[in-house]
Amino acid sequence: MAKSIRAKAKMANRRKQRERGNYAAADAARVARLSARLLGKTKGKGKEGEEVKDDDEEVVGGEDGAAQDTEMDEANPKKISTAGPRDNRRESWRSSKGMVARPKKGALNSQGQAGGRHKAGRPKRRR
Repeated sequence: MAKSIRAKAKMANRRKQRERGNYAAADAARVARLSARLLGKTKGKGKEGEEVKDDDEEVVGGEDGAAQDTEMDEANPKKISTAGPRDNRRESWRSSKGMVARPKKGALNSQGQAGGRHKAGRPKRRR
């Protein structure tokens, strides 16, 4: 049988290759790149994530303060939530035509709950 990419033997072999194989240099370069990126993100922060205050660059209100706020907003954009349902192509098409994205189910099954559609979960072609 074929081994999956998460198989113990495959993962152990990859671990050994990373340490002393042909790809050790590439892996070391990747780790260095990632650490440099992380150090760049944490640069300007003090102990335990507190921001370091510079006494030389104090601006008090005014137009400069408003400009600084917009720069901070651009640097830290609002996070987009990836949790929850997202529209698929059918739903986006229906909403573009002015229809309800998800039509309400009308039929009830024998237990009195909203029924499934078109024998869901069953194979569609004969085998």
